[in-house]
Amino acid sequence: MATFEHLSIDAGDLREALNSHMDEATWVVDLETGEVIMAPYGESLEEDGDEPWEESERYMVVTPLESHEGFQIMEDYVETLPEGEGARALERALRLPRPFRCFKDTLSDFPDLRERWFKFHDAKMLEYAQAWLEDNLPGARLRL
Repeated sequence: MATFEHLSIDAGDLREALNSHMDEATWVVDLETGEVIMAPYGESLEEDGDEPWEESERYMVVTPLESHEGFQIMEDYVETLPEGEGARALERALRLPRPFRCFKDTLSDFPDLRERWFKFHDAKMLEYAQAWLEDNLPGARLRL
């Protein structure tokens, strides 16, 4: 089994990649440098390269979180909140159509819960980034 002790991956970049869903591009890790790169499909990522990145063994795709995982993070957050108007409003938002949008919109009505959400979400995404690294690039380390 390959190990990747030589790689140091930027935690913020990996969190962004795990949280990003795009149709025209994806995120990849350069297995030589550890850089996390947004990679448009069918294009070369190398300066003098003709070969699309998809045909190279140099890059590993970072598969973003599934929507149910993102939803679980929101549910977990709401469970940490004390009883009150904000917690009830966010619980309701998660039951509405388009819960991601409703959750975000509801947070804008509660600035203190919004700030708390960002800290909670960042911490959860750091956990996901560490788990992704352990599963996909054994030996590599996150750089905070």
